[in-house]
Amino acid sequence: MSNSPSGRPDDTRRSGAIHVTILDSNKQPLKQQALVRVTSQDTGRVYFEIARGTEAIFNGITPGKYLIEAGSAGYVAAHQQIEIPDLAHDFTETVYLPRDPAAVNLSLDEETGLPSKARKDGEKGVRALQLGNFVEARKYLEAADREYSSSSSIKFLLGYLALQQKDEDRELGYLLASTKLDPKNIQAQNLLAQLYYRRGDYAHAAQSAEVVVAHSGDSLVARRVLANSCLKVGQYEKARVNAQWLVDHGGSEDASARLILGQALAYLGNYKDAIPVLQAYLEGDPSSSVAPQVKELISNLEQNVHANAGIADPSLAAEIEAANSRVGMPLDVDTKKPTVAAGVQCPANLVQMTANPSKRLVDSVSQYSAIEHMVHENISPQGEPRNRETREYNYVVSISQPAAGMLAVQEYRNADNLNMPDNITTTGLPVLAIAFNPLFRDDFEMRCEGLGDWKGHSAWVVHFRQLDDKPSRLRSYVVNKNYYPVSLKGLAWVSADNFQIIHLETDLVKGIPEIHLNTEHTSVNYGPVQFKNQDTNLWLPTSADLYVSLGKKRFHRSETFDHFMLFATDVDQTPKLPKTESSLSPVSNSGPQPNN
Repeated sequence: MSNSPSGRPDDTRRSGAIHVTILDSNKQPLKQQALVRVTSQDTGRVYFEIARGTEAIFNGITPGKYLIEAGSAGYVAAHQQIEIPDLAHDFTETVYLPRDPAAVNLSLDEETGLPSKARKDGEKGVRALQLGNFVEARKYLEAADREYSSSSSIKFLLGYLALQQKDEDRELGYLLASTKLDPKNIQAQNLLAQLYYRRGDYAHAAQSAEVVVAHSGDSLVARRVLANSCLKVGQYEKARVNAQWLVDHGGSEDASARLILGQALAYLGNYKDAIPVLQAYLEGDPSSSVAPQVKELISNLEQNVHANAGIADPSLAAEIEAANSRVGMPLDVDTKKPTVAAGVQCPANLVQMTANPSKRLVDSVSQYSAIEHMVHENISPQGEPRNRETREYNYVVSISQPAAGMLAVQEYRNADNLNMPDNITTTGLPVLAIAFNPLFRDDFEMRCEGLGDWKGHSAWVVHFRQLDDKPSRLRSYVVNKNYYPVSLKGLAWVSADNFQIIHLETDLVKGIPEIHLNTEHTSVNYGPVQFKNQDTNLWLPTSADLYVSLGKKRFHRSETFDHFMLFATDVDQTPKLPKTESSLSPVSNSGPQPNN
């Protein structure tokens, strides 16, 4: 840390300010928000701020001694004692945070039966842990553990604390206790797998990683630990299967996965296939620290000489550090298992019947308007909501068929991107249910999971997914005038009474690395809207929640709609549309363009 006075002398001031600048160890801005706490050592008063950009400002400061603490997920927290002798100048402090090699989601999960005092102590421990105050964190978390010893979450947090304090034996004990209480505590199993791997206990590392993979098949870090560990313990076929999965589905992870895949193939005696895989690894990472060993292995295999492989993946530690990108986001639709009635068969024509209301909406409506109420919250790296904003807009939707086989849905607000929270416009809610429209239906694989329930209403649960061989026409992002189609998957709850969609959730089939889009989870509620001027009752979006991880921004946006007005196709009446660009999907503030 470094500090200095700033500003102009002013002996008449009654209070001053502390300006805290947050940078990483390379003196660069963090890629996420930081939590900063300033505590008066004289009065005990505590000030909290979230760093805006690189700076947090604390006003109302009087002379005295202060403790500054700064922390951010993925970094090791910093602490500094300062003394402000007078109010002649504001005080500045620069905090440098080194990367945390074991970043995880720090939160106290909701648990049935957790006493209020245990919860309060646990939450105090979490806040201290986020700031790197390990002594305080241990005091409160151990107190919570004494008050309620059956909490898997509290024991996990104590295990993570032990990891920070480099006490592997205590870390192991708490993580084992956490997973004994809740074998499905995936964070604990994930951390346990990494601990076993660091210790060279590859058999146990594989066991824990396998639990994580079974629960969340797209957990790249757990897959990596599993593949590497299986290779080490001689489970070559299992190593091959998981490494091949990473090559096929891991995106940027496929390069290092080829190192494990090639060795697994070699151990299985398939030298012919192992050699090009290992060569591909070298081409993808020519500067790898194990390149000489890989070249020697290839040479031996080319001569049909059996060679001991066992070359560890040097990038695994970095992959472990970068894991857990969905913190604060809802579960992916593929991990949800909606409860359905046993023995009840889905209607054979369910998809066709669900398409009829969607077609009626398109046939009946030219435009409709509503008042949109928006609540926007940024999501911290720990998954906590920050910076709550509320907005209200005049909102208009236009639905048209410009040509046979085509459908255009445009949305308008009386605001441009600069008047939207974080300068990000989000659109596309009316489009989602149109996936069931005959014009789009064949773009998706659809299957009925069974008869379920949505808030007391019987509903057929339908899973849908964009087909790989079909173009993504339903959603897209436009960034810097470049067009990025979005492939969606989702779950729809279709009313058993009238085949209307009453709830729908979607996720990305895969992210879009070109624009750093990692997550987009949408949850929409639909309901009947009775229009006063027309004898028409249509099902439209009434509320929605959107969770997005886009580059440096992670946010939750909640929207509700009321005061609907309909402009039907058979009425010579159109609303006055707001003068703003339209888009079918979220666009970033880096050069948004219309997407029509």
